[in-house]
Amino acid sequence: MLGIYFSGTGNTKHCIELFIKELDAAAKCISIEDASVLDEIRKSDFIVLAYPIYFSNLPKIVRDFIFQAGTRAKP
Repeated sequence: MLGIYFSGTGNTKHCIELFIKELDAAAKCISIEDASVLDEIRKSDFIVLAYPIYFSNLPKIVRDFIFQAGTRAKP
């Protein structure tokens, strides 16, 4: 299990870390801004995505990450 997050202030990071540890103590969390995030995605069979809500929508950086990761994550 892998927790992937974007956190501007640290609140989302804190929440995803607590949530993931409750589900699987051995799981790890990684920021979408980390250089190795795509490698970690390839290794994982279960992913939880967390991000803050901006004006009832997801942040542009998260939307861009999802689209770009989808095209680059293929083996």
